[in-house]
Amino acid sequence: MGDPANDPSSWTEHTHNDGRRYYYNKVTKQSSWDKPQCLKSDHEKLNTTSWKEYKTADGRDYFYNPVTKQSVWEMPLELKRLRGMDKQEDSDDEQEEEKKEEEPEWKTPEERRAAFRDMLLDKGVKSGMKWEEAAKLCQEDRRFLALNTAGERKQEFSVYVTQTKKREKEEEREKRKRARDDFVEALGKWPDLKPDARYKDAAEYLCESECFKLIEEDERDELFQDFMDEHEKKLKEDRRKQRKEYVEQIKKTYDEHSNISVTSRWQDVKEALRDNETYKWLSKLEALTSWEEWTADVGKSEVETKSKAKFRHERKNRDAFRALVKEHHEQGKIKVSTVWQDYVKDVKSDAQYLDILGQPGSTPHDIFDDLVEELNSKVKEDRAKIKKWAKAAGMTISSASTFEEFEETLQKQEGYAQVPEDTVRGVFDSLHQKAKEQEENAERDAKKSRKRFVELLQKTREVTASTTYEHAAKLMGGSSAWESVDDQTRKQCFDIFVDQLKIQSAARKGKDKDAGSGGSEAERKPKKKAEKGKKRAQEEPPEEPPEKKSKKTKKK
Repeated sequence: MGDPANDPSSWTEHTHNDGRRYYYNKVTKQSSWDKPQCLKSDHEKLNTTSWKEYKTADGRDYFYNPVTKQSVWEMPLELKRLRGMDKQEDSDDEQEEEKKEEEPEWKTPEERRAAFRDMLLDKGVKSGMKWEEAAKLCQEDRRFLALNTAGERKQEFSVYVTQTKKREKEEEREKRKRARDDFVEALGKWPDLKPDARYKDAAEYLCESECFKLIEEDERDELFQDFMDEHEKKLKEDRRKQRKEYVEQIKKTYDEHSNISVTSRWQDVKEALRDNETYKWLSKLEALTSWEEWTADVGKSEVETKSKAKFRHERKNRDAFRALVKEHHEQGKIKVSTVWQDYVKDVKSDAQYLDILGQPGSTPHDIFDDLVEELNSKVKEDRAKIKKWAKAAGMTISSASTFEEFEETLQKQEGYAQVPEDTVRGVFDSLHQKAKEQEENAERDAKKSRKRFVELLQKTREVTASTTYEHAAKLMGGSSAWESVDDQTRKQCFDIFVDQLKIQSAARKGKDKDAGSGGSEAERKPKKKAEKGKKRAQEEPPEEPPEKKSKKTKKK
């Protein structure tokens, strides 16, 4: 019997979990990563180099040199020569192949570390593995040699383990979070779910589920209580929505039932609806409340119908009286100056007035006031138009102006014909009165100014019968009494005042002369009285009536 190790029938080819091929001898019970010599092809037997051929997990061929620790995708030049493939390529191709073989597969350190981490992930290295276990699992992978030294590999392995633990913790948190959601969802699908369900019953139903096992007991209990609170709230909300629908249905039944009216007794209504499904769904309180609401709605509807009819009748009465008031205005019975006490005497016997008495809303007095207010607004608009037309025509109203002149000027304005004559006359009277008052005020102010000026002359001792106007201007020109009178009036008043002074001076000289010539005492007394009266008359200011002195009461 031959050596089982060299018997091809004793060997079988298998694929590892990571995709690598290995060979098993069913006789010797041995496994080998390397292909047995008896199974090699002629080309493989000719391989006297250090290169070995392997396959990745996805079935891709690569070549590894355990001596130089180098991995390449392309077949090394030594193997091509041994297999006679070099005859099919020219020398330039060989040089290019050699150049490619010399080029590293990973160009940067980061690419090398990334390739090493990808290998650990592809091999299924767990975060709890030790470095020796991971190295044994991955040492046949070409990416194991992406990092040149053992220290670099071990360091990158530590980084991988840290990241993996962090990722596993995050995945665990997400898993627990999903478990809580799945637990709540499972409670919602529980066939025996009732408002009075207990946690113990739910735990018996869900104890074999994965979500139940991932959650702590206290948290499960709390989730169950929260779920039941929400479930109860949802049931109440659903019943509330359904109750609204059922209440509307039962009210419709009240409307359609021949034996039910707003005057029916509740006991009779219950007896009539005892077999009604909608009535049975409602609780006793809900059914009674629906009946009370229905009777209130029906009664309210009847009241509204009656109220509408009454309101329409009252509105017709108000419209009729309003039409009567408007008609009287067109007939000239109501004007802006008309007052309610006078008007009501004329309509107190009319049917329109009697029909509206005692009604709610606008009274006859209110309707009359509305019309008068409207007329007032119209009068204001017309007065504004008249004043605007007068201003545009350049008309100035004085105390001497007449209505005929005013009317003749305004007749040319557009829209004048639509303005009532009473309004035009009222505007003229107002403007005429205002002009008279202004003129009277001006005359009064002028008199006061003249009086103040004369008083100024009387108080100024420097002014004598021989004083000239120019000299007086220098003496008193800065006083307000002087400036309050125009120049012409000042001269007139000054001349009159000086003339009086001259008369008084001449009278005194005559008196002295008479006293020197003698005469009886009886003859001199009448002359003296006459001179005193004349003197008082001359001292009074011209064109000015004497002022009345106010009497002051003296305390005893």
